[in-house]
Parts: sequence; structure tokens; C-alpha cells
Amino acid sequence: MSAIAETGIQPETSSLALPQRADVVIVGAGIMGCATAYYLARRGIKAVVLDKSRIAGQQSTRAWGFVRQQGRDPSEMPLAIAGNRLWLTLQEELQTDIGWRQGGCLYVGHDAAQMARYEACLETSRQHGVDTRLLSAGEVRALVPGFEAPQIGGLFTPSDGQAEPRVVAPAFARRAAEMGARFIEGCGLTGIDVAGGKVVAARTERGEIRSDRIICTAGTASWRVLKSLGITLPQHQVRGTVARTSPGPGVGAVACIGGGIGWRQRSDGSFNLANDARVDVDVTLGHLRALEWYMGPLLKHYRSFNFKLNGALLDDIRQRLPGSETRANGHLVGVRDPLLAANDADIRVCLARLKKALPSQRNVQIVERWAGGIDVLPDGIPVLDAPAAPSGLMIATGFCGHGFALGPIVGKTLADWLATGQPPMDLHDLRLSRYAEGDVKPPHSLF
Repeated sequence: MSAIAETGIQPETSSLALPQRADVVIVGAGIMGCATAYYLARRGIKAVVLDKSRIAGQQSTRAWGFVRQQGRDPSEMPLAIAGNRLWLTLQEELQTDIGWRQGGCLYVGHDAAQMARYEACLETSRQHGVDTRLLSAGEVRALVPGFEAPQIGGLFTPSDGQAEPRVVAPAFARRAAEMGARFIEGCGLTGIDVAGGKVVAARTERGEIRSDRIICTAGTASWRVLKSLGITLPQHQVRGTVARTSPGPGVGAVACIGGGIGWRQRSDGSFNLANDARVDVDVTLGHLRALEWYMGPLLKHYRSFNFKLNGALLDDIRQRLPGSETRANGHLVGVRDPLLAANDADIRVCLARLKKALPSQRNVQIVERWAGGIDVLPDGIPVLDAPAAPSGLMIATGFCGHGFALGPIVGKTLADWLATGQPPMDLHDLRLSRYAEGDVKPPHSLF
């Protein structure tokens, strides 16, 4: 069952005919696509949202649930600040309990080198007027009762918060559908037609939809969509694992990175739990693509990547052969519903670290675990752009693990941009052409 169906809205399937025309076609029904459809609908612009699988079926519902301004790349900070303002009233606007809790975001400093990095983050926050501050060791313990991991201080932004990834994107989709947006599951994009330098139609597995405005919010598949238009995007996927524990004693609503883990306590007392800054890279032949863009970041941040030579390589080879799902579906659709395995060993380590950092949680156990494919770019910031060629195309992708928190503001930004012809803020650093121009900075943070 799709996530949206659980909210009471039934998405369209192959039993219904595609519309011949659409105001806008959105490719990808994750949080970016759903939020964009909602904010367009508020402007009276009715989108058709396509997804090769199902609504909110991939990373959008598999994130940690942090909503933060803290620690952002300076290029991303204006977007994060505007997004934070949206989150404050989003629960009322979507008429859904999205689990919003504004308990702040805390990075625990375990040594002087870490605290020095946090001071640099603090300076970025100060320049943008965000309420971030440094904490002493005593203030960390006061903020998180019973925290016993060795530490000398921390970085804290009180205005940051948390929400439930499994709820937010479906809530956007439900409200958008109520206002006339159409969501079509199991219908992948097979091509985009261009004439006279402008997009004119989206070709799908079920036929053609004429539209002069197409928005790519296809997550880890965005590079494929763009490649079909002759556009190169050095995008790759990493695998992030998250777990949920049984409920434990309350320690507050702070979203925390410390003690080697990232965690937040949900309103029911359970914890969402993950490794603090390490993801798995399932090595495939596909990683040879755009490798030159990643060598520098990989060498500098190698501790953040756990390279796995596993079944993913064999499956990648298999998908390139006749008779595979990718060959049957076509390159743009590929594997319709990729299922990524959670890293069970990593989760066991994370649970042990949680109990060490918070002895009050000694009785909690893992009750659920999952993994998602995080779409990354080599400079650690997304592409959010409406390139000059082809005209009518907009792109939002490569959010490097920041997509859940930024999803609402990205949707609103795209909708405002499409309606007015101008972006509502300076997005120069997030332009697609930075790669062709070679104007690419080292990543401020990776995910």
C-alpha cells in the first residue's frame, strides 16, 4: 500500500487514462514533488505527478527526521532559514499531525578539534541571524538529562526541530490532491520531448502528456532523466540506515548528534537512531561514472564512507543484461522499486552507543530498521535550478541527506519561481551549470 493511500487519498493507477495535457508535469513523488504539487495547487496550477513506483516510497520517508538550520553550507543557509519558518505552521496548514517538535538541534563536541569546527558553523549562523550558540559541558548535560558520553561542550540551535518523515510527504500529497493535483503511481517517465529549445511533452509508460513545464524531483534517478536531455549531472547514491527503538524514559525533544550516533526521541518515547556521519557505499560499475568529481571529497572524508563489495555489484551487472528488469522497463525507469537492506551490524553498534551515552535507555531495543538511497553530489549541496536550455525544465535534486528538512521550502520555491518567472531568493550557488563551469567548492558537509 502506498503512503498516501494510508491517509485516505487513492492515487491513480493504470485503470485510468492519462490526461492529454497538464499545467505542469512533476517527475518523482517524494517530498520535493509532493510539496511542489501542493504549493502549485495553492496558486491554482494543477500538476500531474508521476512516480515509477509509489508516492513517498523511497528516501523521503526513510530520513532521520531532523529539521535543522544548524551546520548548513553557507550556500544552503537562506533556504534552510526560510524552510524553518514554514515548518512552524506546517502542521496546521496540512491539517495533519506531522510530529513537529521544536526542541532544537544539538551537536555534541567530544574534543577540541570538533569544537573548533562548531565555532566555524557558529559564525555562519551569526552571519544569517540564526539563534545558534556554543554550550559548555554542563549546559549539554542540562539540555539532555543523563547524557554521559565524554564531551567538552556542544553547538545548539533552539529554533531547529524534528518531524515524522513517514507522514509529511503523504500529507502534502493529500492536500495537493484535494486541490486538483493528480498523482499517478506505477507510471515511469520514458522521455522528455523538446522542440525549439523548449520542453513540450513528457513521455511515460502509459503514453504522452503535453506540457511546456516539467519539474524533475526524481531523487537518485534524476541524473538519468537529465542524461536523456543531454545534461550531465555527477550524481550518485549512498545507503543510509536508520532504526527505531522501543519507547524509553523521556529525555526531551532535542535532535542530537553525539556519542557516535544521531538520534531523536519521538513523542511516544521511541528513538530514531543512526550512525552520526557514516553511510554505506555499495560499489557498482556505475560508480565509475563521474568518479573524477568524487576523488577529492572521498580522500578527505574517507571515514564517512563504508565501502561494500556485495550483491549490489552482481545485481548491477545483471541489470545491464538482456532479460533484466531494467531492460524490460527501459533505462529511465530501471528498477521500479529498489529495496535497500539495512546495515544490521551498524545498528547494533548504534544501539550500544545510545545505551552508553544515555544509560537511562538501557532497556530499549530495536523494533524496526530500514535503509534509503541518499542522492549525493560532490560538493555536498543540491541543484535547484531552471536552466536556460531546455526552457521549461526545472530541477530539484542532490540534497545529500538534507532533503526532508528542505522539502517544504523547495516545493514553495519551485512553485513561486514557476508562477512568477523569478526565484524568490538568490540560488546562484545551487545552479546546475556550476559543474560545466568548474565552479565547484569542497563540500562543507557531506550529509
